[in-house]
Amino acid sequence: MSARFNPPPGWPVPPAGWIPDSTWEPDPSWPAPPAGWPMWIDDTVTEPREETMLLPLAGLSSVGPTTGARQDNRTRRIVLIAFLCLAFLVLGLLLGKGRAGAQLAAAETTLEEVQAERARVEEDKAALHTSQEDLTAAQATVTEREGAVGTKEAELVTRESAAAAAETDLQSRLTVVEGRESAVATAEADLQARSAAAGRSGTSSSTPKATTQDAPAGIVGGGGGNVSYANCDAVRAAGKAPIRVGEPGYSKKLDRDGDGVGCE
Repeated sequence: MSARFNPPPGWPVPPAGWIPDSTWEPDPSWPAPPAGWPMWIDDTVTEPREETMLLPLAGLSSVGPTTGARQDNRTRRIVLIAFLCLAFLVLGLLLGKGRAGAQLAAAETTLEEVQAERARVEEDKAALHTSQEDLTAAQATVTEREGAVGTKEAELVTRESAAAAAETDLQSRLTVVEGRESAVATAEADLQARSAAAGRSGTSSSTPKATTQDAPAGIVGGGGGNVSYANCDAVRAAGKAPIRVGEPGYSKKLDRDGDGVGCE
């Protein structure tokens, strides 16, 4: 007599002749066996039953039974075969129902897992959509700020250009003012020198003295050879430009190229 391992519904079918050892345990993920499920079945159950049915018939035929006994044996054999077929049919239906129930339970579990995974995917999609909207809004804000920065930079460049032009104009005016201040300082120094010379010569108080009261700015002294000009601006203001050698007020500082004509 040999026994065969009978896996419950939902368990994998082991290879032929497989026998678990003492340390073997079923996988926790496998479904639980149905109540009263036989884990081991006898592979030789069917054949001995058929032999027990055939042996009496053979013995009776050798002795020479009566026709009624033969008929009873045949009836019993037919009933027994029918009973066995019905039993196998019921057993098959039970096995199929158990396996179908296990498969249905496994399918329902798989469906629930798929539905849960689908719900998680939908949540991830919604979160991704929200993140994309936030990113689009942030990009729009950055673009707007970049435009404002560009406008301010253009305004700053314009202001810098205006400031540079103002500085250039101011420098020009400072140059003109410095030139005039230099002319005034020169005229004052010449006037003081002439006044000191006139005081040493003992000129009487009745002798008229050259003044710059009515002279244009930058002209020192009165008429004749006592006239002097601080610069060419004073010569031009007096209407004497160009001034030549021998004319009142001519000096080498007014004739820089030394050709005898100043303030050309």
